[in-house]
Amino acid sequence: MKKPELLAPAGSMNMLRAAIDAGADAVYLGLDQYNARMHAENFTLETLREALDYAHLRNSKVYITLNTLIDDDEMMDAVELALAAYMKGVDAFLVQDKGLASYLAEHLPQIPLHASTQMNVFSLSHSEEMKKLGMKRVVLPRELSMDEIRARAELFHDNDIEVEVFVHGAMCVCYSGLCLFSAMNKSGSRSGNRGSCAQPCRQSYQLWEGNREVAASGKPIRSGKLLSPKDQSALPYLRELMDLGVDSLKIEGRMRDEQYVTAVVSAYRKMIDAIYENKDSKEVLEQVRNDLLITFNRGGSFTTQYLQGRKGPDYLSGEYVGKYGLYWGDIISVSAKAGTISVRSFLPDPPQKGDFLSIRDKEEEIASFPLGKIDVERDMSVVKGLHPDAIAKLSRGMSVYRMSKKIEIPREKLRRTPICGTLRQDGDMIVLDVMVKEGAFAGVKASSSAEIQDLGDSEPLTWERTKEQLQKTGQTPFAFSDLKKDGDFPIALRISNINAMRRDAMAFLAEKILERQTLGRSEKYASGSEETISSEKPEKMHVVIAEYIDMRRITSGYACGADIYVFPALQIGQAGRISYINELLNSEPQAKIALRLPGAYKDDMIDAVSKAGKLASTHAGERFLGFFGTNASEGTVGLTSGANIYNHFTYMYEEAKALDFLYLSYELTQDQIRKLAMDISGEELHAYMCLHRYGPIEWMQSEFCPLGRHQAHCTVCRDHPETSIGEKTSEKNDHHDDRVDVVCYPGFCRADLFGNARNTVSAETVSEILRMGVPAASVVRFMNEDQDERRMIVDALLDDDTDDEGEEWYEY
Repeated sequence: MKKPELLAPAGSMNMLRAAIDAGADAVYLGLDQYNARMHAENFTLETLREALDYAHLRNSKVYITLNTLIDDDEMMDAVELALAAYMKGVDAFLVQDKGLASYLAEHLPQIPLHASTQMNVFSLSHSEEMKKLGMKRVVLPRELSMDEIRARAELFHDNDIEVEVFVHGAMCVCYSGLCLFSAMNKSGSRSGNRGSCAQPCRQSYQLWEGNREVAASGKPIRSGKLLSPKDQSALPYLRELMDLGVDSLKIEGRMRDEQYVTAVVSAYRKMIDAIYENKDSKEVLEQVRNDLLITFNRGGSFTTQYLQGRKGPDYLSGEYVGKYGLYWGDIISVSAKAGTISVRSFLPDPPQKGDFLSIRDKEEEIASFPLGKIDVERDMSVVKGLHPDAIAKLSRGMSVYRMSKKIEIPREKLRRTPICGTLRQDGDMIVLDVMVKEGAFAGVKASSSAEIQDLGDSEPLTWERTKEQLQKTGQTPFAFSDLKKDGDFPIALRISNINAMRRDAMAFLAEKILERQTLGRSEKYASGSEETISSEKPEKMHVVIAEYIDMRRITSGYACGADIYVFPALQIGQAGRISYINELLNSEPQAKIALRLPGAYKDDMIDAVSKAGKLASTHAGERFLGFFGTNASEGTVGLTSGANIYNHFTYMYEEAKALDFLYLSYELTQDQIRKLAMDISGEELHAYMCLHRYGPIEWMQSEFCPLGRHQAHCTVCRDHPETSIGEKTSEKNDHHDDRVDVVCYPGFCRADLFGNARNTVSAETVSEILRMGVPAASVVRFMNEDQDERRMIVDALLDDDTDDEGEEWYEY
């Protein structure tokens, strides 16, 4: 069994120290730009030096998160930031933007790169691409099961790429890198892909069908925290993950505090070490789990739903989305006169003085307070010293939750770099040689010496006494794991000589390690590849693409005069859908079709996707172009907006794959789109730049279904094919514009949310792009428009109908 790296979050210097002291093998942190947690305290290039020194002296690594999308105007600044941090000694960089990754891989290949979970490396087919991008490690999506992790670990390891898995912390309800909810909702100023997610998934919502709330599971109204998952804890799967050879186990939480990171890191350190030494047990697991629940959880428990590979109804946090605590017991009596409550609990570890308690009646908190005095006898605890105002609110039967537990790491258990040492005599000197035993700085050596003393009538020091004194390294980042004496010689030294020799050896070793941080690092840019890919412009410089988002909502023919029609791959096999496609192909002989893949899909969908492709090919023949997907793989002819093409570097990286259609990120403004087109206008371009002209876009793509909530034998989405979701307000919400559509996929228990696009491209911008020599596709996306309306929209677009100010020709 391989002992994996334990990777901890560090949103501040205090968190970094806490994580490393508690046993983290590595920490990940963000600088003040281009990281996915811009609202954490973060680091600057100046404070990074202190962080690196603290970590490296304790045999821990430091990874920098450059895990956001990068604008063209920011790209070279991001590259220079990465280079500057690398030259200071950073061990690796987590990146999301493929344009940034491809530039660094080509021009600065010496910089180690890790593919962030924001890069959405879902498919088994991605291993070759990750290798070409120079990735040393891939952070796998949270939605994968243990079987899927196993398959990817084997494949990536075969390509010499490490695998990192999230094991603890908050869950995003949306696939990482594919969530636009925060960017499109309300002001639109808080983009998750740009590091400023406002967490709209934690708000209260209501499901609607038309102007009615959806009735399901025996309830007349569905409302509440419909998109807020519980936190994940992979504790029950740690041994299996370690058996799989997973290289790094990651803890989420850069927005937390140092107490959180101390508790979580020490808990996982304890479990990993116990499993590695085959000393784990149900009792240890239960203790660690309870400590983690006290530290932070949502809803009273953790979820392992995706890891176990079975969806269930316990995924959401419930209405209490903040810190939930650990259920300790129930009040069995209240004494106002004595100022006490008696609590019956069967937990083996009662709260201690200073811990906070929360008293609740169902989900409503009645009182909370720090614990003063407590008497414990078996399953009964008497909490004393309560204020009369608090006592007056409490009654028998209320539940008591433990909200805190102080975690302190004893000095002897603080993380230190293991070293070995040898004491030897060299002429009239006694020498202490020390060397780092393991880790990135293994083999670094240092020595100190002391002159042999005339002790007069005193006896030389024994080896046991000398060894005891040399091992007093508690004020340093080092600890001896092996210390020996080389040769039979008297240790004619005083204790003060031993202490000075030990201090000097530790100081010299620290200097050598800090020198080694940047040894051999180069700022030199590589010239890059001279390879050019010949490509021809398409015959038509401008085409119209009509996308059908939800085929269940379209009750009339599909033909509307477009050049290319795109249908959801997971729906064309449904009853009656293919007949509409045949009707389209017959009525428009020049039209072609393609299938849109889910933004991310698990291995159990591969067969359904394959069948959809065969069905489309059977009916459309050569007029079936292939698939539109988030990533390029076999059969893919176009990349959707989920590819996150945010700059011209990413565009040209994807263009080199000989794809036919490249959708830009929906987060780009028209000014940014024009700038991107200008930057690529001198290149030989084959693919159509796909520009959003009309219709809703994916705000969220999820493995979770808010209608059925993964209930067993669920038929809710079949019974309610047209639903939408909106924020829960005090007044009845009858306005469709205030809601977003929920598109479900029966049988797969997943859903996408579609809302209005903040940035719609005008006809004037399309004309300008075409004049630059860039092939362009105008994309219209239909949800439930009738056929006449769809024809009118496409006709207006084909006529290039703009007003005098060049505004949008048709408003969704």
